[in-house]
Amino acid sequence: MSEQLWCIHIEGLNDFIVADSQRAAEQEASAINTYIDGAETGQRAAVLRAVVVEWPFDAADHARALQEDWNDVQHMPHRRPPANKSDGVLVNMARYVKKLVSVARVK
Repeated sequence: MSEQLWCIHIEGLNDFIVADSQRAAEQEASAINTYIDGAETGQRAAVLRAVVVEWPFDAADHARALQEDWNDVQHMPHRRPPANKSDGVLVNMARYVKKLVSVARVK
């Protein structure tokens, strides 16, 4: 029996953020949802939701993501101090995803 691997799934963006434990994933998802709830209202806010799920990919990808991608999480909008609230959560999350995609293409 293998150990369960955890992540946060950003519904609406279909993005996965690796976590080193279920508890860490729950805390991160809660922080993301708090940010979304405070930054957006109305129909756009309902599109995005962070949920804790088991990592749907292989263990090697989980290990790689823990080493390489976790630092990117520290720069996500929910981790930054409030700056320009007018951008909105979708714009900020889109910037984050665009940055991840560009980094992945370089590798």
